[in-house]
Amino acid sequence: ANSYVGSIPAGLLVSKGSVLSDAYHGLVPEEGFAGFTEDNILVVAKSMTAEQAKEQNIRDGCEFGPPLIINGEVNQEAYNKASGWNPRTAIGQREDGAVIFVCIDGRQMGSLGGTYSDLINIMVEYGAVNACNLDGGSSSMMWYKDGYVNNTASVIGIRPVPTSFVVLKEGKE
Repeated sequence: ANSYVGSIPAGLLVSKGSVLSDAYHGLVPEEGFAGFTEDNILVVAKSMTAEQAKEQNIRDGCEFGPPLIINGEVNQEAYNKASGWNPRTAIGQREDGAVIFVCIDGRQMGSLGGTYSDLINIMVEYGAVNACNLDGGSSSMMWYKDGYVNNTASVIGIRPVPTSFVVLKEGKE
């Protein structure tokens, strides 16, 4: 029996330059990876092995997808995919290095959610040259300063998630 409940990582997880996980726990691998190099460049790929992550100096990253934009090119497979309207979370980076986070509520009276093409359109509008869909659904949560800035779609409220991207002021850990 598969006891996976979303609180353990599935696939490649790199933190501070170390591979913390590269197992799927019986799940189907995701098609995508988003990670930052030692130089704070967001690398988005359709797949990434632990060896490739080390070769590309990936400092922090996780497996999820699909990739939305890779090196300035829209991933047409994701754009055309019938993904339905759901809560969505994505990360992107502009050419000037600015990082873009998008979190779309969904499955609620105030928001039906978004599609992969919606995420791509938002990322293109804000100038992303690399972008990747992250875990959505009831995992779509965004915290800013003192609290969540979105409404989770989870019927049990905030739930544990195994990975997250955290932005801190320079010099903080």
